[in-house]
Amino acid sequence: MELIMARIFLIVALLPSFVLAQDNEFNFNNPSDYNNFIMKEVITTVQKNFEYISLTIHSEDYDQLEKKRKEVVDGIASAKAHVREMPPLEGDTKLRDEAVDVLNEYKTAFELDFKSILNLKRKSKDSFEAMEAYFIAQDKAEEKVNKATRQLRKAQHVYAEKNNMKVVDSKSDDVLEKKMNKIIEVNDYWRSIFLTYFKVSKQYDKLWDALSEQKANSLNHQRDLTLKLIDQVLPELTKKPDFHGDSEFRDQTINMIEYYRQVAEVDFGKIIGVLSQKSMEHKDVEEVNSIITKCNADHDRLAYNWNIASQDLFRKNVDKE
Repeated sequence: MELIMARIFLIVALLPSFVLAQDNEFNFNNPSDYNNFIMKEVITTVQKNFEYISLTIHSEDYDQLEKKRKEVVDGIASAKAHVREMPPLEGDTKLRDEAVDVLNEYKTAFELDFKSILNLKRKSKDSFEAMEAYFIAQDKAEEKVNKATRQLRKAQHVYAEKNNMKVVDSKSDDVLEKKMNKIIEVNDYWRSIFLTYFKVSKQYDKLWDALSEQKANSLNHQRDLTLKLIDQVLPELTKKPDFHGDSEFRDQTINMIEYYRQVAEVDFGKIIGVLSQKSMEHKDVEEVNSIITKCNADHDRLAYNWNIASQDLFRKNVDKE
């Protein structure tokens, strides 16, 4: 399975250094409880967001992803309603209103943006341009949510200062932040390598499409384009560092692209030579078919190794919720 992964937005709720009662009851006349209730609702939505993103990494079941997306929307709507119903704290509704605005941005993102992103993901393998459009849409949606999150953080610090409270990171939020940071890091690394591979693989596919025409000139043209692209990207790819000591995905990608180069240069060179003849005998047809069979077998083996390396990179670095 070829993994197409989404990046995630980083949300870390900051909680005051006050301990809530064991029965989890909140006194909305108390500044600490007032803040803690709001952040409890926000953190609940953050966890649901994280679970959705983890699912997009480990699954390409679009029905399951759509079901989970709707669950996230419902969860955000519930949190938004709970916060919106809170009374003012000594006439001050700034933190409450900012939280409602942020939750509304989250809801809009998952209701509209991430729904569109799922549709783009379905089409992303059609072309390099479609894949780029998919990634760009992800980045725009995530930045929208990041902006809202920064807005809430700012409001919370203003609130803490006004109420003489010290704002600290809670331990559970620190764990979630580390998980999210790791996802962002591994996804950025994977994406930078994957886009190079995807661009070359699409050009390589055009080479095979041209073979069906059995015209030496057009086939040679696609062959030249493939070799030119590989010569352009391969040196940069070989300079790519490993990921915290793990070089398997990078190396398997290099293996795939070097294989594409060998096929274009050597195997298709032979095929073009055969097609350039004035007439083809039975032995010529058998030679071409033998080359195709060999290329297919080699590709299946290398593609399997590449997919395993791609999946392992995420499996080792992204928790499956």
